[in-house]
Amino acid sequence: MSYAFPLTGQTVAIQQRAGEPFSPTFCVKMTERYDSGLGNLIVSLSDGTLSLLRPCSQGELVVSNSWHAHDHEPWVAAWNYWNNSVIYSGGDDLQMKGWDERQGFNQPIFVNKRFDAGVTTIQSHPHIEHLIAVGSYDSKVRLFDARKPLRPLTDADVGGGAWRVKWHPSVERKYDLLVACMHDGFKVVRFHASRNSSEESLFAGDTSHEITKRFDQHESLAYGD
Repeated sequence: MSYAFPLTGQTVAIQQRAGEPFSPTFCVKMTERYDSGLGNLIVSLSDGTLSLLRPCSQGELVVSNSWHAHDHEPWVAAWNYWNNSVIYSGGDDLQMKGWDERQGFNQPIFVNKRFDAGVTTIQSHPHIEHLIAVGSYDSKVRLFDARKPLRPLTDADVGGGAWRVKWHPSVERKYDLLVACMHDGFKVVRFHASRNSSEESLFAGDTSHEITKRFDQHESLAYGD
């Protein structure tokens, strides 16, 4: 069986292997990993499953692994930009988990249960290794050191419920984080270092933050992409 998904402006057929429980009925989040050409895809499904899809020689994506990751909807599945074997996921079970495809998917490499609401968004920093931003329905954005993912370095209360986070792609603005705050618009959060070396301050938790810009003109929930 095959399914068609819009991916990078194209429609890509996804072939289902026998015995793999992938279903497109409610695809919560898809994130692509680019190596060269068509990259691997990690997909979270509403039944708590994550599915890893890989390109095959026919130009299609094949479901290579599927596993039960969360007991409630996993709202996000994301790659570690600096380590292509590591996947992060978060869901309505108030948990963030890490997975390493080199170790298999029978159990996560870590489980962080210290959230007050569902985990909705995770993004690895494109310019600062080991730094990840995590958003939650509890309206907080937390920064983590990926090497110590059980305790946040700092957090910022952005209001409204943090649905999506995006680091600024420019290295000149690498401390700016765009947040879709659902009930409270879109905001740019800037993290400030208390010491000369900003990156050292981030990993020491010695930072402050401010909201530098916001956009409130949507008449509906601010979800972003």
